[in-house]
Amino acid sequence: MRIVAMGLVLAALTAGHVQAKEVTVMVPATAMPWNPGINGKKSFGRRDGSRPVMIVGQHLFEGAKVRFAASGETTTIPGGIAIGPDGQADFVADDNIGNSGVVFPGHYVDRATRPVKLNALLGAFIDADGRIVGAPFLVGVQAEVRVPAGAMGISLGINDDIYADNAGSLSVTVDIPEAKVIVEDKEGQ
Repeated sequence: MRIVAMGLVLAALTAGHVQAKEVTVMVPATAMPWNPGINGKKSFGRRDGSRPVMIVGQHLFEGAKVRFAASGETTTIPGGIAIGPDGQADFVADDNIGNSGVVFPGHYVDRATRPVKLNALLGAFIDADGRIVGAPFLVGVQAEVRVPAGAMGISLGINDDIYADNAGSLSVTVDIPEAKVIVEDKEGQ
């Protein structure tokens, strides 16, 4: 009976039955998208921002699609123009050097998803130590990203090189797939 039940559990796990857990977080305009101290090879800007907003404690399944939806506005200076999650439309901030004299975090985003605009919402999957797993990604208003192997959390922040003078925040809803296991024991019926 145990072998039959165990086989059903394995079949249910591999059948791809998932449900989503929705998590909503506030990302302040001063939040860096990942910790540049831990991720030295992906350094950017002045490092004068607040810590990234991290979603941890959720089990991320390799290959599963995580969905993001964001709203709200940020500014790059007090009283500046309001910028939505997609970033400032007329300011590309990926491979160019910012006013800090250093690249923007968008420099590390996959080229296929560029251009990355100033103050756009960025994300990265991280391991248990906060190191980036896979490539950082553009979230913007919405995104759907597959979980890479080794991911234990999600890090979120803004694409800028000088954070101390930023204002505003973004509300980000993240749908994280969860395993749904249904075990039926036909012998017990």
